[in-house]
Amino acid sequence: MRERVLSAIDQKLEENPEDINLQRQITLLNKASICTIDSFCLEVVKNHFYELENISPNFRIADTTEIELLKQEVIEDIFEEKYEKEDADFLKLINTYTSYRDDTPLKDLVLKIDSYIQSNPFPQKWLREKIEMFNLKKQNEEQKDFSNTPWGAILLQEVEEELVDDISILEKVEEELSYEPELEKFFQTIRSDIEQLQNLKNNLDNWDKAYQMARTN
Repeated sequence: MRERVLSAIDQKLEENPEDINLQRQITLLNKASICTIDSFCLEVVKNHFYELENISPNFRIADTTEIELLKQEVIEDIFEEKYEKEDADFLKLINTYTSYRDDTPLKDLVLKIDSYIQSNPFPQKWLREKIEMFNLKKQNEEQKDFSNTPWGAILLQEVEEELVDDISILEKVEEELSYEPELEKFFQTIRSDIEQLQNLKNNLDNWDKAYQMARTN
């Protein structure tokens, strides 16, 4: 990092060779404290641990393996506690995202979400905002349709793209069958399938309606 800073100063000096301040910075560079933001924060905490609550002067940063083991230990304890309390919401979540033999997929999902939100500068605030987007009770009648939520819009967009691809494939099959009169029965079947898919595609503006059409077709 020090070399990168020196290179940047050299480039500026080439543009302004008479700049005394830049020349002085090169002289001071060897004595400068240059580090990553993580190292800087670590140094600050070490030097001022006595001003922080519950921080030991002998604290250290856990490595990646230790952090992963701690995460696994915490999530195991949380799941065990929920099982013992027979939490209704938790059991519903278990039935939705796991098999009857193994809850590992749900644990992995929770850890994956945790890792993702930690990349945000305010993870808890971000998570609360996203959860609130699912709260349809606070939305007006028009917005209560799941298709008008950000999540519903994404899902329906994926469905529409899939339908476009399927229709395109069937239309090619239909064109090929049109040259074979003896396959008229198959041609009509493909034609019917295309019409049903096009009808579904044209009704993706309403979640419940699209869902019912998909089930009946």
